[in-house]
Formats: sequence, structure tokens, C-alpha cells
Amino acid sequence: MMDAQKQQSLNEAAEQFADALVHSYQAVSELGVTTQERNVQLTEEFFNKVVSNLRTQTDANLQLSEEIAQQQQRQVKAAQALTRETVDAYMDFASSVFGFWHRGTQVAEETSK
Repeated sequence: MMDAQKQQSLNEAAEQFADALVHSYQAVSELGVTTQERNVQLTEEFFNKVVSNLRTQTDANLQLSEEIAQQQQRQVKAAQALTRETVDAYMDFASSVFGFWHRGTQVAEETSK
């Protein structure tokens, strides 16, 4: 049988071992919690950056679409102006040809009289 002093020494050693084991488990548990919190934070930052990038890209695409629409409107106006000018020039030409022809017929009538 063990004497009381040895028993007490053994109990103290077991208690110290148990305390060390508890502290070790607490440290591992705290590290796990800290790691999970950091992972949550990193995941949140990642998704916030993705959302921010998507918003930036969407805004840029919208601006580009608006610029393209404005450019198309300018092209339509330019085409309309060109068509008007072409028609006006053709009408002036046709009018001068008709006037020349009409004047020629008047001169021919006058000389044949």
C-alpha cells in the first residue's frame, strides 16, 4: 500500500496533468473558434469584393451601352442630314435641267415663229 504522502503526490500530479489537459483543450478550442471567425471574415470579404466588382462592371457596361446608343443616334442624324442634302442637290440638278430644257423649248418656239 501507498503511504499518504505518495498518494497526495500522485493526486497532485494527476491534477496538474488534468489542468494541463484542460488548458490544452481550451487553447485548441479557442484556436478553432478564432480560425472559424477568420474564415467567416475572409469569406465575407471575398463575397463583398465579388459583389463590388460585379457592380463596377455593371456600371461600366451601362455607361458603354449609353455611349453606344448616343453614337447610334448621332449616326442616324448624320445619315438623315446626308440624305436630305443629297435629295436637295438632286432636286436642284433636276430643276436646272428642267429649266434648261424649258428655256430651250421656248427659244425653239420663238425661232420657229
